[in-house]
Amino acid sequence: MKNQKIMRRVGGMGIVLLTNALLGCGTNEPPAAPPAAPAVESATPAPANPPVAAYTPAPVYCADPAVAGLCPVVPSFIGADPDLLSGDGYQGLSNDVTSASNDAQSPFDNMAWQMFIALNWQSSNPSDPASGLSGNGPVVWQGYATPEAVFDGPVGNCPNPNSLPRFNIIAKSGTSPRDQEFLQATGQPLIDANGNWTLFERRMNAVEQQYIESKGLNTYSGQQAFIQAGNSVLFQPGQQVPTNGQVGAIEIKASWKIISEADKASYFHTQGLIDVQGAYVSDGQPLCAEATLGLVGLHIIQANREVIDPKTKLPGALQPKFIWASFEHKNNAPLSSKACDAVVDNTCYQTIAGNSCPAPTDAGSYAYYNPACAALPVNTPPAKKSGESSYIWNRTPPYAGQYLTSSNNAQCGTQVSRCWQVYDLTADLNSAWTGQLAAINSVFANYYLIGTNWGANIEPVPGKLDNGSVPAFLGNSTMETYIQTDPQFGNCVNCHAGAQLAYSSTGQDGKPVHYDANFSFFLGLATQQSCQDLPAGPLFNQQEANNTCPNVCSTANDAWNGQWTTTVFGKMSVCGCCG
Repeated sequence: MKNQKIMRRVGGMGIVLLTNALLGCGTNEPPAAPPAAPAVESATPAPANPPVAAYTPAPVYCADPAVAGLCPVVPSFIGADPDLLSGDGYQGLSNDVTSASNDAQSPFDNMAWQMFIALNWQSSNPSDPASGLSGNGPVVWQGYATPEAVFDGPVGNCPNPNSLPRFNIIAKSGTSPRDQEFLQATGQPLIDANGNWTLFERRMNAVEQQYIESKGLNTYSGQQAFIQAGNSVLFQPGQQVPTNGQVGAIEIKASWKIISEADKASYFHTQGLIDVQGAYVSDGQPLCAEATLGLVGLHIIQANREVIDPKTKLPGALQPKFIWASFEHKNNAPLSSKACDAVVDNTCYQTIAGNSCPAPTDAGSYAYYNPACAALPVNTPPAKKSGESSYIWNRTPPYAGQYLTSSNNAQCGTQVSRCWQVYDLTADLNSAWTGQLAAINSVFANYYLIGTNWGANIEPVPGKLDNGSVPAFLGNSTMETYIQTDPQFGNCVNCHAGAQLAYSSTGQDGKPVHYDANFSFFLGLATQQSCQDLPAGPLFNQQEANNTCPNVCSTANDAWNGQWTTTVFGKMSVCGCCG
């Protein structure tokens, strides 16, 4: 693939098409070598049109333009990106980028790395990068609020005298797959090569927390009042100019694996408290266990405004759908032998449909791939046992032992492979950023950006998938293992586009009406508590109900749910009250 990378950046589109035709998607054979050039005399003059030098994007190590190196400044936007304003229309990731003027993606990738660096800086805020990025203590994002704190979720059963990050595996009223600390968004878990469950953690910054709480969106009744007042959810976007301005709403999702003492040097790690309700444990008793957890994946998202062309005053390519950065540990999983180029064409992504992305035959050992288990299919979720409604934890490690598969005299967890290559220009920036981190012996040099996802107005190109997302596919192998090749949900933007409030109403046709949550699944965590009908005296119309029911419900410390019914005409009506 390296030959393809070089060729497609030095010449025009003809070279690109020729190179792609020679290589094909998922083909490992290099193109045929060109015929040898005839000998020339040294006096021959240089060609009039020498080859164009390969374009390499420039890293921007800090969102503060006054700082040249790594810094703890969280960026608020991507900075200048001329290609987003092109009058010709944006056509998605390109293999024919020749300069910064037509490189739309690198400003997003630089912002992604800036967020990764600033949010993984020591929360004690040392000034020098070597100390700030040592990984030897709590980092900035670990001080952000948890959804349990904002939505008054259960705090767990296990004592936690050291205030460790708590991973609750607990039955919750109205729970969903997105409210479980060991299930991916698809409702399925991931088992590492040691037979343990992967754990997930989510956080939100103060900007998002303040918006949710000030609007009452952290309760079901608050969401109801918010909607009935004619409002819609819109999180605060980051300031566009300067790029070190006021940040927007930020959400974090981290994936962790249990690691050994020997693994600590390679992972950013923390002590965590695993708190599992007895209903999910093999012996029926609660499980309380401390474990050393190594970071294997990190999503960072920030709300953004759309880009407006200052000359035409028309919207550019970037839509206000958050900017999504996704990072992985370099030892998570092998790249598939059929992995597709990030610059999508329909032929390639269809060849790996259903996550059919076989690992290379010579793949070594990874956190989520055991070469002794190579005969097993990749990217396949563990199956529940007959009669089970939930996955069950063992009392002792390996915690997922009941779901391991025997193969070649080995006990195998989930065999994972990565279905998509990292975009070439993203890979170039990864080399620059990880080089800076390696130079200061930072543990974060072991992580890389798999891509930065954003919502886009895309000009259709024949034969190229357009799902309104750039890149069209972006799945973290530890968080979206089983939907990496899904053309609808195989990226962050489209997956979160369906996020809804917990509150819903009933339309005139009797069908439920759901309300948009502005790409945040957090707002689906507000739970509706018990409701009751309270007597309100005679009510004859909606106006009387609007004036009376809130007071009736407040006497019981409840909130009116908008419903009322006459039980005895002219004598008694009741108000629906929820608390």
